[in-house]
Amino acid sequence: MKSFRILILLVPIVSYAQNGERFLTSCQSMLATNRTVQLSLFPPTRRETFGLDTLSSPPQNYHRRALYYLWQHDYEQATDWLEKAAVLYPKAHGSIGETYLNQLHDYDRALQHLSAYDALTPTFDDIIHNNPVSYLLGLAHRNLGDYNKAVQLFCIGIDSLSIRHGAEWVNYRHFVSRAVSYIALQQPEKALRDLDSALKNFNRSALAQYHRGRALVQLNKKAEARTAFQDASFFFKALRAERKGDYQEDDFNPLYEPEIDEALSNLKP
Repeated sequence: MKSFRILILLVPIVSYAQNGERFLTSCQSMLATNRTVQLSLFPPTRRETFGLDTLSSPPQNYHRRALYYLWQHDYEQATDWLEKAAVLYPKAHGSIGETYLNQLHDYDRALQHLSAYDALTPTFDDIIHNNPVSYLLGLAHRNLGDYNKAVQLFCIGIDSLSIRHGAEWVNYRHFVSRAVSYIALQQPEKALRDLDSALKNFNRSALAQYHRGRALVQLNKKAEARTAFQDASFFFKALRAERKGDYQEDDFNPLYEPEIDEALSNLKP
């Protein structure tokens, strides 16, 4: 009888141990899965492998397939499917234009698609992934060397957001982009006003400090420019340590440490 009681007492313990073992096995399996290298962000489906049924497939699938080819660095196929998506799904012009702008760096096609998207609602500045379409249009024009047009479009985006929400709610990168155009147009005073606004909204921006230094160089204020470049170098290193890897504050305005170092080297006493 005593042995039977002891056996009953041991049953929950054995069951708990088994559950614990299963839990550990599950955790090990999960960790092994997480360590497995993912070959593709957009793994191909059976339909993507053997072709799309164009009569029943939703137009969004064309955009998704384009992103899959982009991930595979097959840019010719990516472009082909982006264009097919735009024909079948006009509202996709916005995200397609942004893809051409940011990832393919095809600024003519970016301008074409962003303009088509903007024309769908000509009285409203639509938002594409947190950016007004006017801002993305400005970036396309700036990358094509039309800085005056870029400034006009940046003003539309920044002013509309400032009126609705206040300048403190404008993405500081928008001010930086307009400042870069002002610097290209040899208008450093306007650039500095924008960069001051950018730093109010994010006072640890290496990007804003770097371009602030460039504007100050145009004004021949070398001592202030050197301080701005030193601040840019400090914040660049600090943000890189926090974010790890090849961190960019803004993919549309990339900044690399050698650029900051060269700017400082050019200002040596």
